Amino acid sequence: MSRTIKAPDERRQELLGIGLNLFMRKGAEGVSIKEVVQQANVATGLFYYYFKSKDAFLEEAINAHIEGTIGNMLEGLQNGEIPLLQRVKSALAAFQEHALRLAPLMGEEAITSLQHHVLMDNMLQRLCPIIQEIIEQGNGEGVFHVENPAVAAPFIIHGLSGVLHENLSDELKDNFQKDIQTLLFMVLGVTHDRTPSEVNLDGNN
Repeated sequence: MSRTIKAPDERRQELLGIGLNLFMRKGAEGVSIKEVVQQANVATGLFYYYFKSKDAFLEEAINAHIEGTIGNMLEGLQNGEIPLLQRVKSALAAFQEHALRLAPLMGEEAITSLQHHVLMDNMLQRLCPIIQEIIEQGNGEGVFHVENPAVAAPFIIHGLSGVLHENLSDELKDNFQKDIQTLLFMVLGVTHDRTPSEVNLDGNN
């Protein structure tokens, strides 16, 4: 089969995407470099041109995925055309999907490495003022009832990060989204878990 010529960055991102999907399905030990390059239809030498080792490849793939997921969640949270409570629910659903996809990789060096934790700390620091702003908006709309948004924001962010890096049992995974939403809504002081439009749809107050 002939190989398609692609721009270097495009090829690199393609390899990362293929690798991440394989890692999440099989775990790091179940995936070989040969399998990645075969799916991408590239030479093994090209792989090592971009990545010095399988471990370095795994770490970059995971970190890129986390950055992309957080970026998408923030974009959704800041979409003023959607009711605030609905935005929070959607962000939680995305977080749950992200955490469950990463579950097979918990304990891998790419997750426990210092570089990964530095990246996570930097992203969490960037998130804090944005989440604080969301909480303040919710207070203003009467959706949230938080006395100190500046304290609640890092509490929520670091709590979710801690859950993300836990090796959850199958029993905990079954109620994961419901339990996280219950805890989060308690912190936010949400008195009901439906948006006004959802309430109007079924005619209940």
